[in-house]
Amino acid sequence: MRGHPLSAAPEHRPISAAVPNKPRAEPAPPVRTASSHFAKPKILMGEVAAPIQKYAAASGKGEHYAQQRYLIRSFMQARGLRPSDWARSAGIAPGELLGFLTGRARTIPPASLAKLAQAAKCAVKDFFR
Repeated sequence: MRGHPLSAAPEHRPISAAVPNKPRAEPAPPVRTASSHFAKPKILMGEVAAPIQKYAAASGKGEHYAQQRYLIRSFMQARGLRPSDWARSAGIAPGELLGFLTGRARTIPPASLAKLAQAAKCAVKDFFR
């Protein structure tokens, strides 16, 4: 069924078989100023750089956390501790210790470190020797 049933007008206009007189002009390609085929990266929003000292990696704290992870891992290897079992025996969530060791969590709370030290029967400062 074509068109609206109450209207006598057809749905479409008649199809023309005539060829257009003048072909459409194609737009000119943009002039390339660079020799690379890839787009040049541009700075968005003007100046977006923040002061560097606000970031932990710039102030050396990121390296400090990495060193803490390394020292806790070496402590665990020296004592033969597995992270999940050690965390459960200390009474903390295993994900808390695993998150710190894998880098998903930046720090581990001092209360959790105290519980881990009590479970390992040592002092917290022994982790970081």
